[in-house]
Amino acid sequence: MEKTIGTDLLFEGRVWRFGDWISGDSHVLQFSDMKDFAGSQDEAALAARCFAEVDPNFAREVKQGDILVAGKGFGLPSHPPVPIALRASGIAVVVVESTDTAFTRRCLNEALPVMTCPGILGLVAHGETLRVDLETGLVANVSTGRTAQGSAFSPRMLSVYRAGGILKYLENVHGVP
Repeated sequence: MEKTIGTDLLFEGRVWRFGDWISGDSHVLQFSDMKDFAGSQDEAALAARCFAEVDPNFAREVKQGDILVAGKGFGLPSHPPVPIALRASGIAVVVVESTDTAFTRRCLNEALPVMTCPGILGLVAHGETLRVDLETGLVANVSTGRTAQGSAFSPRMLSVYRAGGILKYLENVHGVP
């Protein structure tokens, strides 16, 4: 379960751990199954298909506030439904060894924070509890007490996240309807 501990930028939750090179378009979702990826998305349907090929239990067992941890190249390549599916499944934050800026921006646009943290796979095992602070970049394995330093969010990234995604940020801050 997601916990806010003194701030809306601190998450604590159960870890779903995946390895390196988990593609958004063939592992998180099967892009070949997508009929209208640019249109309106049925979030429940996307969540139900999340990681279906990699971990058939994921959609049934993931809980609101869980944390996704993965290795190098996470989400490459991916289309816009991937962050929607992850967020709709209950994932509160994604912590990865590496990804590209396009994936990070696409997720932030949907109010799903993605933090890079070198060594994250060595820090935490599947099912352990992780604490992630977007503001400082500190990542802590609550189960073992071990920590690592991830990339803290910039002030603008924090503002977009707090607003609830890019569209709400633009609407609230810049008056764009």
